[in-house]
Amino acid sequence: MQVINYGNWKERSLSYLCRSFDSLTRGANYIDLAPAVHIGFIDFSLFEDVPEFYATYKMENVKNHRIYTDKMWLSVVELNSIELATEEDRLYGIDQWAKLFKAKTWEELKTMAMTNQYMESAANTMYELSADRMVREQCRRRAEYELYQKYQAEENARKDAVIADQKAELEKKDMVIADKDAVIADKDAVIADLKRRLAESQGKV
Repeated sequence: MQVINYGNWKERSLSYLCRSFDSLTRGANYIDLAPAVHIGFIDFSLFEDVPEFYATYKMENVKNHRIYTDKMWLSVVELNSIELATEEDRLYGIDQWAKLFKAKTWEELKTMAMTNQYMESAANTMYELSADRMVREQCRRRAEYELYQKYQAEENARKDAVIADQKAELEKKDMVIADKDAVIADKDAVIADLKRRLAESQGKV
């Protein structure tokens, strides 16, 4: 789960999925690899140009779209796009799970969980994990702050590098223009000299 968009969710989720998938012990047969599924809950749009409440991604052939394997895939639930839930999403109750995670009070969460034993179990686990809420919240915010600061530093460094490249390119163009101006100035000087000589020769005649 990730609330703040650090711009690295695709890489992060893929890293988690690959770690889970590589579960064989030495000498085991690769065919015995168990399927690995990563389900991510994010509170932002993974692809801002095409927001989607629930999406599943698999490896496939880019030409004929044949699925490479059914043993690993990633599912993403965008908590900020519940209104985009399809009929199939609602049929499987995915929108209800999303609303559960979006609950703002324990009372609201418990009320929603009463209708589903699995949600009730999840709600109880969430409550137990948050028993020492203030300490956990401070730790979470500190961790998110440090990650965000790191992300900002890397983003600023990237932008500085782009600006430096653009500045170098402009300086290169300025040098080219200066060289052309020098060539034009030389030509103008030659033309002026020729005109002067011509005028002098005509005066003598």
